[in-house]
Amino acid sequence: MPESNIPLLKQLLDAGLGYVWFIFLAAWGGTVNYIARRKSDKSPFSIVELIGEWVISGFSGLITAFICQEMEISFMYTAAAAGVAGHMGGRGIYMIERFIHKRIGLSSDK
Repeated sequence: MPESNIPLLKQLLDAGLGYVWFIFLAAWGGTVNYIARRKSDKSPFSIVELIGEWVISGFSGLITAFICQEMEISFMYTAAAAGVAGHMGGRGIYMIERFIHKRIGLSSDK
């Protein structure tokens, strides 16, 4: 199949650039979570905390996107899952960890 007939999104995903979109959505979800926490506990804004939130959220969203792609879930569902995983941040990573432990039969005792 000639390159020109392959959809642009597929070409970007194949090149790895499509994952930037998922990281952006995850970081956006993390930003929403950060703002909501700041409003609920009336704590002051901290750029260091926000950057930390972005890193954790981006990682969580990217891992979620990889899992969704492997499960052949549509792009739109994958994008939504990446955003939600970004909003969940560390909790999302913990849930993925629990799933993997169950999947490969590891004990959940730490």
